[in-house]
Amino acid sequence: MPNDVPSGDERLEFTAAYEVLSPARRDAVVARALSSRSAASPEAGSALSSAIQKSRIRVTGYRDPLRAPHTLLREPVSAAASVSNELAGALLKVWAESEAELRGRVAEYLSNVGMQSRSPEASSISLRQTWPLDDLNSHRDKFIRLYSGQDFDQDDAALMLCLVAGRAPVVSEESRGDEASGTVAEFLDQAANYLQALPAAAPEWQSTIPAFISSLSNLVASKALELKWVDDFEAILREVVEESGGLLAFFEQDTHYWSASRVSTTADSESALATAGELRDLLREYLPLHERAANFSEERDRAQKREKLQTAILDCIGRINSLMTGKADDLPKVSPAAPLPYGRWRARQQLESTTLGAQEPPPANSLQEALTTTEPASDEDAVDERPQGPTTAQLAALQSENVGLRDNTRSLLVENQDLRDEVEALKTELYGSQEREDSWRLAYRSAVGGASEVLEDPAPEVETVNDAVELAKSRFRQELVFAPNSDSTIEDNPFTDPMRVWEALQWLGTTYYASKMGRLRVTDFDQSIKEACGWWYKGDQGETTLSRYEKSYTTRVDGKRHWLAEHIGKGTSFDARYTIRIAFVWDRDRRQVIVGYVGRHQQTDAS
Repeated sequence: MPNDVPSGDERLEFTAAYEVLSPARRDAVVARALSSRSAASPEAGSALSSAIQKSRIRVTGYRDPLRAPHTLLREPVSAAASVSNELAGALLKVWAESEAELRGRVAEYLSNVGMQSRSPEASSISLRQTWPLDDLNSHRDKFIRLYSGQDFDQDDAALMLCLVAGRAPVVSEESRGDEASGTVAEFLDQAANYLQALPAAAPEWQSTIPAFISSLSNLVASKALELKWVDDFEAILREVVEESGGLLAFFEQDTHYWSASRVSTTADSESALATAGELRDLLREYLPLHERAANFSEERDRAQKREKLQTAILDCIGRINSLMTGKADDLPKVSPAAPLPYGRWRARQQLESTTLGAQEPPPANSLQEALTTTEPASDEDAVDERPQGPTTAQLAALQSENVGLRDNTRSLLVENQDLRDEVEALKTELYGSQEREDSWRLAYRSAVGGASEVLEDPAPEVETVNDAVELAKSRFRQELVFAPNSDSTIEDNPFTDPMRVWEALQWLGTTYYASKMGRLRVTDFDQSIKEACGWWYKGDQGETTLSRYEKSYTTRVDGKRHWLAEHIGKGTSFDARYTIRIAFVWDRDRRQVIVGYVGRHQQTDAS
């Protein structure tokens, strides 16, 4: 059974839960979490955004990684989550919120087997206890068999069990290789029995056995030193990953394969330990230089220091990788040149300081010819008549500098193109936002009677959900009919962002209403309301759910029953502070929107 003693080291616990997943499944979990971030609870969504920023994740073409498409963001986030407990925890909380059905079934299962759920809400998940991996897998298999009709993924089930139970998976002591220990014990027992039976007058007692005992003592001492080295090496690696995990990702280095157990037996242990310590110190020195400086002069000085440290760091990373053993395709590769986000300053400095000025350096082929051309034999007078040119060393230096300048030029061109792409993307987004705003204003003018100018009303005071509903009743008397059913909660609704409720109702009374009246063309209601207030729209509900929970999904107006299949909302949990639903229907006869439900997450078969 799970261990009820707190682990005392919460930092590694979420990464341990993340490691339960297969690599492919990790990518799927990250993709689901990123796509669900906008619909997550405020706590979970903000925590994920903050963790991504803190991880210093970079996406080419985007200064802010949160603006990058999920397809580009998924891979670097997945890699960073394996070393960042904060990022792993934030991802898993958003993922758990998005998997409401699985979370509910897991909570139900844990209750049935006598294991109390410690995290009723996904946003409050914390891992405070350990769970032996073999026991976890046993519960996972039982859960999959019990809910076989739901077709839950095994990895997802194991992960959700950990999160809902609040327990981090660990390998139990019973599974750590008792077989090998038993073999050694049996061998020593046999040796002891053999020595016991050996006569006291046997010559081995005088030479062979004492020598063996001395050798064994030395071996024990050697193994103790080896164990201490392993502890010291692993401790330094942990410090490197803890302090500089984001920087290592920036240098395109995956540290997943770094461990003392992978260090080659032929490597010098002291040198390996010194190399790991050198990398830790270099990264500490580099960290404050990583970001852009506040002004040009400071940035120029910083760029010089940054370049030197980048070269040293890459060299150190390469030496650590060379210590590791394993299959060739298992070991991470380090790119030959460090990514230089501020290469424009470095190139400018070199261009200003070089003696070549604006002159075009000799082509590489010409330099090579100068280095390899064999001068014909001649007398001393002929030598004196030749003009004195650069020496071989000077030509080699010029060639090297020429190559460096060409590389800098390429780097500047690539970075310049990235900036151009980002500017174009921002322009496109700006134009789109302006078009959406014009569309919304058009709908609003249409709703208020086709006024020639947009009414610039002062911002309304909305402090509760009830305020939002009352304001919508007064502003949209012709467009909206409020007929909340008995399951609705309006007056005492605890939803923490009532202004968004008003904006959603305003969207119903303007954009949605104008579309139904044929005054405005809206092709995607879900995208439209996301742009208006950040909510989502769903146009139907399952027939089974509607009929089974008729009380929640119907309302009556003038004696006529209306089915509330369409709904808008925010949040995915069952905490009414962060989750709300508004269900409605378009009445063609009345030519009005009937709002029949305002309240918490409605009941479904999944909940």
